[in-house]
Amino acid sequence: MRSFLVAASFLFVAGLFFSTATTAKPVANTAAAAPQRFARVVTEASVPVGWTSFCKAQPAECAAGRKGDDVITLNRAGWTQLQEINGLVNHEIEGIGDNDHYGIYKLGIINWWTYPDDGAGNCNDYVLLKKKLLVEAGWSPSALLLTVVLDTHNEGHLVLMARTNDGDLILDNLTDTIKTWDGTGYTFIKRQSADNPNDWVRLESGRTPEELAMISKALASHSQ
Repeated sequence: MRSFLVAASFLFVAGLFFSTATTAKPVANTAAAAPQRFARVVTEASVPVGWTSFCKAQPAECAAGRKGDDVITLNRAGWTQLQEINGLVNHEIEGIGDNDHYGIYKLGIINWWTYPDDGAGNCNDYVLLKKKLLVEAGWSPSALLLTVVLDTHNEGHLVLMARTNDGDLILDNLTDTIKTWDGTGYTFIKRQSADNPNDWVRLESGRTPEELAMISKALASHSQ
């Protein structure tokens, strides 16, 4: 692990011992319809290009090990861990696009996922570091799933889904507030399989047919 990851790990563990703050758990979507605590899997999905390139560069990080618990019972300590790691990475990493950071387009690379070793990165890099630090803190990797969404601007975005008995919770570099998946306002596309991080599954979007129609119209207008 490089120097920044070492420092981040130290800060995170120190925070677990010394933090005394308490914060209420996230509130689910309060719409008239009953909230759906868990995102539903629809079918298999293609593997993102960024994940494939990440695994080629760091194969040890993508090895499919023994499957752990795919839903974690969330107690007070676990909730504190989620809050602290989300906040730590969000505040310690400087946001920057891949092309500005690495000049990937000149290299013929569409999307580049990696750890933010130099203290900078985009949403993909935030997510990878959050998952790594939570696994080091004892979380089952099978319950921490990289998830592709469309954000509130209908742009591609990567978040970390923590699967708990309180539902699917989302760690996001765009906010320090951990939300239920159906309370993000995002359109869910696909995520890692809990059985194997190298397999991906398509998700039910979490949007109504009317919302999906509006999103499709917006995406079509952007492509013109």
